[in-house]
Amino acid sequence: MANLKVNNHHIFRLRINEDEYWDFFINRDLYSNNIIWNGDKMYDECLISRVNLGECPGEDILYSDAKYSWENALSIGYTLYNITYLGVDNGLFTFRKDRITNGDFVRIFQENKLRLDGGDNRLILHRVSGNTLQYDYPLHCLGDKVAFNGGFYQGFFKTECDKYQVLPSKFNDGETYNLEFLINKCELEKESDRTLNDKYPENKGIFFYIGTRAENKWIYQYDKDDIDGLEECYELGVDDFVENGEIDKKDYIIGNFYDVDIDFEEDPPLDIDNYTNFNYYSDELYEIDKCDWLDMSDYLEISPTIIPKTIDENESHITLTWCCNQTDDKDYILTPYFVGCSCPIRYKRKYVPKEGYDDDFLSCLTVFGEDDYIGDFGGLGDLEECLSYVERELDITDFEYYTDNGFNLSEANWYYFYTDNKFLMFDRTKDGKTVQNWEEGTTFMYCGRRKHFNGNLFILMNRTKTGYTVSNIDSVINENANYYNPYNDLYNNAFALRITDDGEIGYRLLTVDCSISGRDKTALIEGYSSKGIIKECEWSTVNVRMDFFGGNKMRLMFYVNGKLVYISRELPRLELKALDDLYEKQEGVPYNISIGGGTQGLAETIQYNYMLNPTRVYPLEKHFAGSFIGYMKDFKIYNCSMEKMIIENNYKWNQKIIA
Repeated sequence: MANLKVNNHHIFRLRINEDEYWDFFINRDLYSNNIIWNGDKMYDECLISRVNLGECPGEDILYSDAKYSWENALSIGYTLYNITYLGVDNGLFTFRKDRITNGDFVRIFQENKLRLDGGDNRLILHRVSGNTLQYDYPLHCLGDKVAFNGGFYQGFFKTECDKYQVLPSKFNDGETYNLEFLINKCELEKESDRTLNDKYPENKGIFFYIGTRAENKWIYQYDKDDIDGLEECYELGVDDFVENGEIDKKDYIIGNFYDVDIDFEEDPPLDIDNYTNFNYYSDELYEIDKCDWLDMSDYLEISPTIIPKTIDENESHITLTWCCNQTDDKDYILTPYFVGCSCPIRYKRKYVPKEGYDDDFLSCLTVFGEDDYIGDFGGLGDLEECLSYVERELDITDFEYYTDNGFNLSEANWYYFYTDNKFLMFDRTKDGKTVQNWEEGTTFMYCGRRKHFNGNLFILMNRTKTGYTVSNIDSVINENANYYNPYNDLYNNAFALRITDDGEIGYRLLTVDCSISGRDKTALIEGYSSKGIIKECEWSTVNVRMDFFGGNKMRLMFYVNGKLVYISRELPRLELKALDDLYEKQEGVPYNISIGGGTQGLAETIQYNYMLNPTRVYPLEKHFAGSFIGYMKDFKIYNCSMEKMIIENNYKWNQKIIA
């Protein structure tokens, strides 16, 4: 018989398989006598932000509790002068594009600002909406909770450095954060068929998002040639204006009208709030659009797969019944907007009749018939005098927009810095400062533009009879001056938590896959628990623990009602960052948090030509444009390791407050 003694090992080996569920204590370091474990109070020892949705002051804005703040929070108090350029996209600044003049738009787009109060370290979240009129965002503040039915809240927690930051943006090795939600997944009665969930049903159930709010919206200006081929279904670009700042209706609808079957009263009241309620377009003017998903820009109650073809205001529209039909000998334009000096609205357009027109022309402009409601032009009598009271439309065809410190929004790759370094300024230019004319405290801006030219200038310059010289080589160097890759801004900079219709709970992370060809190398990583973890129409306490460790990695642990239900695999670490552009061109865009939904990306972007809807779908819209359906009462952020007994304690406390 063989001697097996040399093969006998009496050393026990214990290994933990981290791919399976495991949850136990190795030490009792976090146990202390002052913690009450029966849920008599909420654990708040490392609570850095709490948003009590049961105390929302209104449906438009949420504030975190001022009692809890991050120890390194900073708010010196200053003004964001360029935020309107970005804030019109997610509804921070709103307007109705079918009821606004060009001049009013320019004032909203260019002149508004946002003041951040010094010493206010609260997280501020605004109700998301949009100005393209494509989507609805219903939500309701019910006093003790918020009902999310397609809408959500969003806000930024950091701006440029050393001015405003109320939450951490960098996660280091060994750090742990816990996100806690008191949430109730419940299918509410549908209020709209035009929500983000309707367009992207695979994104439904996102109840938390952190990262950049959108890609760089100025990519529409930087990349007018659409090098990624995202506009194959569209013919016009964002700068396709016609004369007088108007959009050619032979190609696009301007007025997206509501309630197309409205019946007019013979004696209408003075209330003209619904002045767009006209069946302006005929079914004969529509055709099938293979690229359209629902044609959400079209509010007409007709087939959702049709779009307008030729719509020419110089031709008669058979459904336009509130003014006389166009005839060949009268040079005026039919329009869905009221005309007349007694109309208490701003006028979108002026009527200019041909010289010598008789009273028949004036009678055509009498909107409401025999009662001369506005036919006498407020008693002025003379049409030309009347029209002098009507504000002329502003021509915005060639408008250029600039940041508050002078940089063109259409030009990429600028950089700048301020300095009072005398070495850089004394005698460095023709009019440089010297010791004779220097004034202490003077600061200068130095600026430049990053180049993307990779050629060999030695070969190009003066090598032939017509070779380039220092006088004209810039034409080559600057040929791709506006090149910008918006996808680089996204990698590991978009993270969401989601509950599926089947009751699974999990995550989404947008990261990079270098094996993908082309500029867009974004890859979506997601993982979910078993089905039925989140019960329908029942309150659940959800705690997501985020552990950050070496190798730029992180791992997620999901607790539901105090019990561990899912552990993710090792994931690339969340890396919150700004966009690769001037700060002034991205105010309020990076370092965002959403509650009740994800983010719109560029789905609601407003460009210079504000009448045109977005024509491209970028990754954030594709993967994160969705929202949670149900109720939420509480959201907390902890910046410490919460052990299982603490998580159970908060679950018990939550059960008492919903009882």
